[in-house]
Amino acid sequence: MTRYIKSKTFSKSNHNQGLVILNLLIISSVFCLGFFYLIQTNSLVESNYRIRKQKEYLKELEIKNQELEVKITSWRSLSNLEKLVQSLNMVEGDEVVYLGEEKAVAARE
Repeated sequence: MTRYIKSKTFSKSNHNQGLVILNLLIISSVFCLGFFYLIQTNSLVESNYRIRKQKEYLKELEIKNQELEVKITSWRSLSNLEKLVQSLNMVEGDEVVYLGEEKAVAARE
């Protein structure tokens, strides 16, 4: 009977050490998971901030693009083209001659 009691006492001591180690593992895993959670949350917030900044930048570019399209349209208007032609002292062509396929044109030296 004493043998059984001694072995039970010895087993109880190992059992307590196992519970202590298990508790330490659980606590350390909770801390590690909490740290990992904080890192992921921080990364998510940073990504959202970047997306928001890029959307603002995209809106600014769209506004600039619309302004440039308006400028291009105004420059292509007939009144602006006529003013440009007059300022460059260009003249209107009277007769337009197109070269046909049967005519051969070459330059002599």
